[in-house]
Amino acid sequence: MANGMGTLYVGKSGLVGAQNAINTTANNLTNVNTKGYVREQVVFNDMEYSTLALTQKSYNTNQSINMKQSGLGVTIGDVVHSRDLFLDKYYRSEAGRQSFYEACFTTTSEIHELLQETEGEQFQEVLANLNEAIQELAKEPGSAVNQNLVIQKATLFIERSQALYEGLVDYQLNMNSQIMDTTNRINEIGKKISDMNEVIMRVEAGKVETAMTLRDERDLLLDELGTLANITYAEIPGGCVKVKIEGIDFVDEICCHPMDVRVDELTGFATPIWKELSNYPREQYVDVFDFSNDISTELNTDVGKLKGLVMSRGTEIADFRDLYGLTEKEFQDTTGLSPIMTVEAQLDSLVRDIANKLNDLFSPTVEKEIYLPGETNPVKVKVWDEEKGTVGNTLKGPGQELFSRRFVDRYHEVVDADGKTWYVLNEEDLGPIEYDETGAPIAKDDTTFYSMKNLIVNPILIEDEGKLPTFEKNGEEAHRLMSELKHAWKDVEFRLTPDSMAVSIEDYYDNMVGAQATNGNVFHGVSRSLDASVSAIGNQREQVIGVSSDEELSNMIKYQSAYNASSRFINTVDSMIEHIITQLGS
Repeated sequence: MANGMGTLYVGKSGLVGAQNAINTTANNLTNVNTKGYVREQVVFNDMEYSTLALTQKSYNTNQSINMKQSGLGVTIGDVVHSRDLFLDKYYRSEAGRQSFYEACFTTTSEIHELLQETEGEQFQEVLANLNEAIQELAKEPGSAVNQNLVIQKATLFIERSQALYEGLVDYQLNMNSQIMDTTNRINEIGKKISDMNEVIMRVEAGKVETAMTLRDERDLLLDELGTLANITYAEIPGGCVKVKIEGIDFVDEICCHPMDVRVDELTGFATPIWKELSNYPREQYVDVFDFSNDISTELNTDVGKLKGLVMSRGTEIADFRDLYGLTEKEFQDTTGLSPIMTVEAQLDSLVRDIANKLNDLFSPTVEKEIYLPGETNPVKVKVWDEEKGTVGNTLKGPGQELFSRRFVDRYHEVVDADGKTWYVLNEEDLGPIEYDETGAPIAKDDTTFYSMKNLIVNPILIEDEGKLPTFEKNGEEAHRLMSELKHAWKDVEFRLTPDSMAVSIEDYYDNMVGAQATNGNVFHGVSRSLDASVSAIGNQREQVIGVSSDEELSNMIKYQSAYNASSRFINTVDSMIEHIITQLGS
């Protein structure tokens, strides 16, 4: 009789187990479209067995060869949170690498669009129009129409060049905003993961309950964080996940160690730094990213959207100095890392070299030694070349330059010890970097540069195009100068990088556009390949963590049938006990 009553509890365990399994399956079905949800799977275990008797091998030993046991039913052994840790790490690593190359491709794509079209007129056409105007001037240098045409095309050349350059700078500043937003988002994710670590450890401290919903949310945050930065992570006993970014602790069991951004006072560029490792009073900052190492998959240095944005934007608004006087390796390790800085430096070099070439023809200089009043030793300076120089319609020197600097004249007058007036060139403040007493570099006077931001068409020529120096001092047309102007476009040689092949003006711009297109194709190809890889890994991961409505409905039917079977089992035992009590007992 006791055995019969105990059997009811066996049936009850089946009811409870099936009911819990149905509830778990229903929860899976409810969250079938919930982002980041990981399916839960029920694992059944036997309950304890009651040992009724032992059949011993001999009376001298306690070793049993057979146990008479009675089972006490079934129980839920565990509700498995199905994840594949290897696939998770692989997915996050590849997603981060794909985001890096996607950021690089987006940048090169924008640059290529800017280079191909500027306010409806291609920059290449502006170069061709300026050359055509110069060729017409060479045919008839005394023509006011041709002189005016050169001034117009030179003005358009400067305006278009500066518009293109400003477009690149504006995109840099736009990327600067993206960098700050991405850094803030990384900090938000880190704070949320840290808060969830605390709650998960508290919930699971009793070894009874698993904080599955919180774990799902935390894993989803790790997925997003993996696309933004190069992360490594590990779960320690207790349920806390420790996260590192670029090898530096970001989240630990205590708190989140956030990033900060260091804003450059001159450019406004924001650079991610480690807040707790930097010394703000001494202005000693620890950057998040180290670009001294090559960018490669083998070194695992090509991971994370934030790194792709920082690298593509560069460290400054570049000009000709970021290409001038560098070795190929120095260029590739600095300016060459950033597509925007590369194009800015190349474009500024192109415009600067064209301006200097034409200026040196219209207003040539020669090196002289002159004695200044009160000085015993001569001073070596560059002065206007009176012998070779040409003049405008006033027939007076010095000849006017075509392109001027905004705040610096081409010449200043100097009277030597003999009373002779020289027109001395106001040279650019180039040369080696000098340092003050504290060891800090002395800033160069960039207003002296023939660079993009300083160049304008000579205002004197805009007022009177007749002052364009196309005449000899005797009033005749300067045919010698015109002969040189005809070949000026082909005589100038340009290099995209320090070690690249020298090319003409037309080929230079074409090669500059082509180089960005090539880089863009490389980035796009790698990004698409990685996107397919991420998609394939994601599909494999979904087979483990994803919820299939068909499979869950099948499980629902299975567990419902088990529930019904347990119910019939209890009814059968109940009928048997009733029969024993009511029929056999009488």
